[in-house]
Amino acid sequence: VTYIATHQGIMWIGMILWFVMPFVVSMQALKRPTLAFTVLMLYAILSGFVFATIAWAYTGASIAAAFVSASAIFITMTTIGLVTHKNLDRIGAQASAALIALIIAMIINMFLRSSAIAFVFSIIAVLIFTVLTAYDTQKMKQMYNQYSGSGQISMNGLAVFGALQLYLDFVNLFLQLLSIFGNSSDR
Repeated sequence: VTYIATHQGIMWIGMILWFVMPFVVSMQALKRPTLAFTVLMLYAILSGFVFATIAWAYTGASIAAAFVSASAIFITMTTIGLVTHKNLDRIGAQASAALIALIIAMIINMFLRSSAIAFVFSIIAVLIFTVLTAYDTQKMKQMYNQYSGSGQISMNGLAVFGALQLYLDFVNLFLQLLSIFGNSSDR
C-alpha cells in the first residue's frame, strides 16, 4: 500500500482502470459474459488495492462505521427492490439523472475545493445510491423473470451485469459514507 501510495504513476493508472473497467463489463456482459466476468473479477481485485490506499487515510472506526452503515442500507434497499410491487422505473430514472448532475457538480467542486460542499454532495450521493440499489435490484429481478428460459440473452451475462450494478451501488454507498464518517488517521 505504501509503495502504491508513493508512486503517482501506478496510482493514476490504477484509478483510470478503476473507472474504465465497469464500462467494459457493462458493454460486454450480454455479448461476451465470460470476458465480462473476468474483467469484473479483475475490477474487484483492483478495487481492493484502491480501497487499501483509501483506507490508509481513515481510522478503523470510520471504516467500520461506513461499512456497517453501507451494509445495512444495501440489505434494506435490496430487500425493498425484491419485494415491492411498486414500479421503481421513474424514481430510478430520476436518481440516474441526479447522479449525472452530481458527478458534474463534484468535478466542479474539485476546482473549488470546498469541504462543506463535498460533505453535502456525499449526503446527496448516499441518497442517490440508496434509491439506485432498490431500483437496480428490481430491474435485475424483472429482467430475470422476462428472459429466464427464453434463450434470448445469456443468463450468465445478465448475472454479471446485475452483479456489477449492485457492486457499484455498494461501493459508492461505502465510499460516500466513509467520506461522511471519515476521521483522518493522520498517517
